[in-house]
Amino acid sequence: MNLKSMLKGVLSFVLVVGLIAGTSMLPAFAKSTESSSKDYADKGSHTGTQFQATYPLKKSNGAKVNFWIKNTGDVSVKITINGKQKTTLAPGKSGHISAPVGFLSSNYKFKAVPTPNGGKISINFRIAQRD
Repeated sequence: MNLKSMLKGVLSFVLVVGLIAGTSMLPAFAKSTESSSKDYADKGSHTGTQFQATYPLKKSNGAKVNFWIKNTGDVSVKITINGKQKTTLAPGKSGHISAPVGFLSSNYKFKAVPTPNGGKISINFRIAQRD
């Protein structure tokens, strides 16, 4: 065997080992990229007797969660997070409330209801968890 063919064999071996090592590391990098998207967000519009959504949140994804609405209906709307941080928005008005997010994962309930005498609500909303 000459030196040239030996060198080709070594280079081929190094290339194969490098490809195998590289492809086995891809899932680790893909996983870390996936978890770097920390902010939780949802948005949309809703019409009905009430709006209610529940999301599992944990502090590692952001220290606060915000619940914003624009009241596009004709009755006032009271919004809450876990039954607290209440505010009421008149027709045509927009506003938000915030709540701290706990260290351990738990469910956070976002609610919008007509007030004071019931009826139907119409809202645009955004829920976002951030630092």
